[in-house]
Amino acid sequence: MSNKTITHEVKLQKSVIIILGVMAFGLCANVFAPALSLKEALALEHLDQIFVTIDGSLSHSGRIKN
Repeated sequence: MSNKTITHEVKLQKSVIIILGVMAFGLCANVFAPALSLKEALALEHLDQIFVTIDGSLSHSGRIKN
């Protein structure tokens, strides 16, 4: 009995390869999104205000909570 090996090669169009690559990137981005996410910043109360003027100076009225 002889062993015969049959090999099939499939050539994909360039557009199909690009679509599959974009889908793979999106899948990886969704997997690692929780590890790369930023935590929410502590917001100031509704009475606090921060003013930035055109010359670049900064002033704050109210208190900042830790």
